[in-house]
Amino acid sequence: MIRLAHLSDPHLGPMPPVSLSQLMNKRLLGYLNWHRRRKSFHMRAIADLVAEDIRAQSPDHIAVTGDLVNISLEPEFDTALAWLETLGSGQHVSVVPGNHDAYVPLPWEGTIGKWDDYMRHCAKGAAQMKVNGRFPYMRFIGDVTLIGLSTAVPKPPFIASGTLGDQQLAALGPALSSLGAEGGYRVVLIHHPPLTHQASRRKGLTDAAALTELLVRHGADLVLHGHNHRDMYETLATQEGTAHIFGVPSASGRHGGHRPAAQYNLYDIARTGTGWRCQLTVRGLADNGKSFNTVKELMIAPPTKC
Repeated sequence: MIRLAHLSDPHLGPMPPVSLSQLMNKRLLGYLNWHRRRKSFHMRAIADLVAEDIRAQSPDHIAVTGDLVNISLEPEFDTALAWLETLGSGQHVSVVPGNHDAYVPLPWEGTIGKWDDYMRHCAKGAAQMKVNGRFPYMRFIGDVTLIGLSTAVPKPPFIASGTLGDQQLAALGPALSSLGAEGGYRVVLIHHPPLTHQASRRKGLTDAAALTELLVRHGADLVLHGHNHRDMYETLATQEGTAHIFGVPSASGRHGGHRPAAQYNLYDIARTGTGWRCQLTVRGLADNGKSFNTVKELMIAPPTKC
């Protein structure tokens, strides 16, 4: 059995010192929003509690689906790296970036590139991806394969959408097909929700329709996302069975805020005589705000042909 933990959108604070020149772009809106609303909801202490509780659950691997920072100031990426290290090494933690991690155009080095150890590609057997970029990447945990995608593309003010682009989509289809042929369990990591109806045009994935078509054609077992700061569950019928699509609330949200309090998911994945089974456990912030407990459990049925 493989135990996979999934968390997202910690929006780690506090905000570092910022100069006026650094705010002469989209960052100004994010800076004002942080001080007006976000900093009273996203609690670093809760993100630290999440990390502590996850370690206590002894997962084999941890997936973090983006928005570790707030307005892409360089010191924020150092803060995020230090927090990732409390979860584990790059060998045991996989990250995909979110829109706040690419809030404005920035060089890779010195920003998201500081997390390279958590986004490294490795491949084996027939599951080789021909891609001339950093994404998608693949990681293998036994017979479970994680495929990390990036939707982190700088957008204009008031726009929080994401984009995969033709290159990632072209690489993803063959990878899913080859992994399916090998009989492995395929987990796609993405920040923005993958289906067209899951977010507004201003906040959603611009090529969600293309991704959905690709998933239907090639199949996947789990698709894990963040972005909406809500507990979400959808299914998608594919030619290879049912894809189960899960989103999670922010990993730093307090009770009584404008979004649900912090939660994360645990997936216990095991091969059976007829395919795979996956047991979902949702862990959420307790009423006292000082610990986590089990909110619900769900058995995900083995995949069946549609």
